[in-house]
Amino acid sequence: MKRNVLNIAAILIALFGVGFGIGCLISLLSPKGTLADGEYTVTVCSTTDVHGAYFDSAYVDNQAAKTSLANVSSYLKELRAGGVRPVLIDVGDNLQGDNAAYYFNYVATDVPHIYPRIASYLGYDAIVVGNHDIETGHDVYDRVASELTVPYLAANAAFDRDENGVADMDENPKNKAVTDSYFKPYCVVERDGVKIAVIGMTNANMKSWLSASHWHGMDFQVISEIVQGLVDEVIAKEKPQLVVLAVHSGTGSGETARENEALYLASSIRGIDLVLNGHDHRPLAKEVAGPEGEVVLLDAGTKAMVVGQADFTLTVKNGKVVSKAVDYKLVPMDKYPADSDYVAAFKDDFNAVKAFANRPIGHLSDNIFLADALDGPSSYINLVQTVQMAASGADISFAAPLSNSGVVPEGVIEFQDLVSIYRFENQLYVVEMTGQQIKDYLEYSYDNWVNRSGPSYNWDSADGIVYEVSKGAPAGERVKIHSMCDGTPFDPAKTYKVAMTSYRASGGGDMLVNGAKINPAELVIVDRMKDIRSLIGDYIAAHQEIVPSVSTNWKFVK
Repeated sequence: MKRNVLNIAAILIALFGVGFGIGCLISLLSPKGTLADGEYTVTVCSTTDVHGAYFDSAYVDNQAAKTSLANVSSYLKELRAGGVRPVLIDVGDNLQGDNAAYYFNYVATDVPHIYPRIASYLGYDAIVVGNHDIETGHDVYDRVASELTVPYLAANAAFDRDENGVADMDENPKNKAVTDSYFKPYCVVERDGVKIAVIGMTNANMKSWLSASHWHGMDFQVISEIVQGLVDEVIAKEKPQLVVLAVHSGTGSGETARENEALYLASSIRGIDLVLNGHDHRPLAKEVAGPEGEVVLLDAGTKAMVVGQADFTLTVKNGKVVSKAVDYKLVPMDKYPADSDYVAAFKDDFNAVKAFANRPIGHLSDNIFLADALDGPSSYINLVQTVQMAASGADISFAAPLSNSGVVPEGVIEFQDLVSIYRFENQLYVVEMTGQQIKDYLEYSYDNWVNRSGPSYNWDSADGIVYEVSKGAPAGERVKIHSMCDGTPFDPAKTYKVAMTSYRASGGGDMLVNGAKINPAELVIVDRMKDIRSLIGDYIAAHQEIVPSVSTNWKFVK
């Protein structure tokens, strides 16, 4: 028996190299389910928040993209050429943020989606679901899930059941009976006999940002409330030598927080060796003191800027892991060229997206500088407000800058410019609010704005009313509304129709809850319209010549 095993190992060494052959020999000579004594190395690599950065080139003038998955492909080639077979994990938000994602989400729906093909090409072992993946809608992420050849993970996306225990959904995924979650909860990857459990979780704050149509059939559980039980269950059932917790959750401050829990999880959950996180676009690599020793926390930022890497060395004695050592780092991808083989493999896809993105839809008579919106009225937000008012027929409209740098240049407006103007797939909602609630909503928004608190996409201004904002006044007393834009009185007791994003209507930014004191679940929704980016495109196409102008209905005063 041993001679046959040695012969097999010799063949494997000849075909695939020493490391692979010896790894197989160790596995073959070991009792089933145990590791032979010795040292084992396992490399885990992560990406996150790629946001459609699939291609090495932009769609204009063949400009090179700073980083993309083409650069990641080069790095993975280097690792594999050196005998390293990394466990490759993505931590979510891949299906939104670029025209490439938009094209395959909503236009080229009769061909295989590009992202599962890229994931297969790069050799991912597991992919976590992000909130912006859910934002694309059931048709998109269900399609992607069906086309992926690796597990799509989100253990805390539980089935939303009615009072009779029946899932509130038409779909019936295969993993339902086993896991009771919409996506797979975890997977086990093996490298040279070492079992690596990968547990995936998505962002628990989903319902605060997205309308129910996007996540119908699911309820998102707080990660910290359920993860310890799942980790214990996976360890007992699978007996892995390494446990990776991959969460689409921001790093946070180390406290429990629905949206940003990663640091808390690394410091609090027993049985895990590595936490991979994302969502906040902030690259990070550090060791955290956990309940059973140091735990590595890696956040690979966004747009394939870096790859997170953890290199584990496991020492096995008497069939048991007696020690684990780890080196970790963030690897900058701009140091690696775009992989020419990868570029060639997806060249036809790039050309299709480029042709789609470069379609002219209208003309802009002057530049629109996006950063102008950070300091007061701007032509950027005025365009968005004009579109929202025209499309919705609302009395009042709220909008905030989603991009705070760059320029939409004078001249021909192409479809690709719409991503600069409006980079998220938010829908336009029309809701009912009283005048007093509108005023309180704006007070909360301008308190953030005046104090430069939080992201600029939570700095809403309004159209449809004439008002001024006193920067020096106390909080809650800054906004003075003079009238409606048509000159009629503004009435705090009257109910108005208000246009806002689906993100706002779902509670995003806390403007409704903390400002207007409205429970989003009780908000009266009059109308739901299509995504705002498409509405802007429709408006430009209908008017052809767009003359940017700065809004005059409001201003900052001392």
